[in-house]
Amino acid sequence: IAAGRPGVLHGNRTYVICDDDGQITETHSISAGLDYPGVGPEHSFLSDSGRAVYQGITDDEAMAAFHLLAHTEGILAALESSHAVAQSIKLAREMPKDALILCNLSGRGD
Repeated sequence: IAAGRPGVLHGNRTYVICDDDGQITETHSISAGLDYPGVGPEHSFLSDSGRAVYQGITDDEAMAAFHLLAHTEGILAALESSHAVAQSIKLAREMPKDALILCNLSGRGD
């Protein structure tokens, strides 16, 4: 959603990463679960309706968050979750010190 535009993928109208002709283009992410050119149509709906906001995180930001979490907490989160940790760190910088952020993690630590 952060980098895509409306298009059709697997019969669903959703946000996709595509060229000017609407052809799906290759993607890259260090996170296998995020290396896909589209999102589910429910995410497109939530974004378009304003009920959800989706932020992009770079591979470098995700890796920095992964290392920070590993070094400070001893937790090896999945790289997909490390994107959420990176966004949580960004949000924390803008919030009051006593604010709480809930960040869900996945991964087996291997």
